[in-house]
Amino acid sequence: MFDFMKKIVFLILLIKVSSASAFGSDSVVVNVNKGVMKPVSIALNVFDPADSIKDKFLEVVKNDLQGTYLFRIIGEPAFMQNLRSVNEEPKFQLWKTIRAEYLLNAEVSANPKKISINLVLYDVLSEAKVGTMSISGDAKDWRKIAHLVANNIYERITGEKGYFDTKILHVAVSKGSFGRKTHRLAIMDQDGYNYRTLTNGNNIVLTPRFSPDGKEFSFFSYREKIVNGRRIPMSASVYRYNFATGKTELIAQFKGMTYAPRYSPSGNLLIFSLSHRGSSSIYTFDLITKRLTRITKGRCIDTSPCYSPDGKYIVFNSDRGGTQQLYIMDADGSNIRRLSFSRGRYATPVWSPRGDWIAFTKFGSGGFFIGVIRPDGSGERMLTSGHLVEGPTWAPNGRVIMFSHQDYARKEKIYSVDITGYNKREVSTPSNAMDPEWSTRCEAQY
Repeated sequence: MFDFMKKIVFLILLIKVSSASAFGSDSVVVNVNKGVMKPVSIALNVFDPADSIKDKFLEVVKNDLQGTYLFRIIGEPAFMQNLRSVNEEPKFQLWKTIRAEYLLNAEVSANPKKISINLVLYDVLSEAKVGTMSISGDAKDWRKIAHLVANNIYERITGEKGYFDTKILHVAVSKGSFGRKTHRLAIMDQDGYNYRTLTNGNNIVLTPRFSPDGKEFSFFSYREKIVNGRRIPMSASVYRYNFATGKTELIAQFKGMTYAPRYSPSGNLLIFSLSHRGSSSIYTFDLITKRLTRITKGRCIDTSPCYSPDGKYIVFNSDRGGTQQLYIMDADGSNIRRLSFSRGRYATPVWSPRGDWIAFTKFGSGGFFIGVIRPDGSGERMLTSGHLVEGPTWAPNGRVIMFSHQDYARKEKIYSVDITGYNKREVSTPSNAMDPEWSTRCEAQY
């Protein structure tokens, strides 16, 4: 069953800070839908009177922006003007001389309890102030505030919503006893910091999926038994993890193996596939009434269901046409129509948060691929390929995808790529990792 294979996760976090004003101009110079081969040059001038936090704060902002490959950071040694106040006017010709297209002038102050940032972003070429912003918060949240600054720079210049204050929920994989792998659910910031495990690794855990409000996530888990030296999975069940309590709860015990649970946009339903006697059908489970409803029928294998953002449709993969392809149906299971028609097998479809694309895994004689397709079946293209790449998940802005990759040495890693197919990069994790999930809510707290 393909759903036992790895998938990936990023999830979103917005800290409790006060934002005085967002950037407020309408000029946009980068179109991330078409890709950017030439990065935008930006100078980051940060003035810290106490010289207490500048370097580490600036490093976070730099890493966020450079990680997109959309920005070229001009180093401080090249600066020809020493701005020492957020109110000081830049001498634009000096910044043009070092080929800066944008200039961030920020003033940061910090003490053991509080950190405050005042900043101005300039379009150097037009010599115009793009906008101003003030942020303050607890000193312990300085990294999150730095991510918010990077978000606003990204949003102002690309026109797309930032995602640097997000977290990644994923399955951390390590070696256990007798050569067996240990699987733990883990969460961390998108840049690898604030990592922590959520489960003890006693059971196999896969496909964690966030609820729409970000307060919990579902996943499926199963035990293994060894028969004649072979590992045999026992019946899998769907669980939920509550962030507030840190407790795991069995949602329900079903007959047969359950796979790939996901929430409906309302958060009241879980949708998943349930296998029995060689076939697999799609079911919904009402988390309030505890009612189980079968959505698809037949002797085929239907699995990996995912709702559209408006909850009206469901995309899934099925072999009902003879080969494993993508299908779309109405939310009640009616009006099933085939979406993909190319050679190879399709799996793990997931709808973009914007509803404009569906990402998928494709595999066959040509290898493994991560691709996207429009909900009407048009625009299909492959974004990346590799040995056992699989299980895409979307950034909250719907313009970056993460996925799992197992290399030839059988090491599990997470990568990201934008929807143009450019800017592929490895996501740093403390251990081998798979099954990432990206949250769709900025205000989620973990």
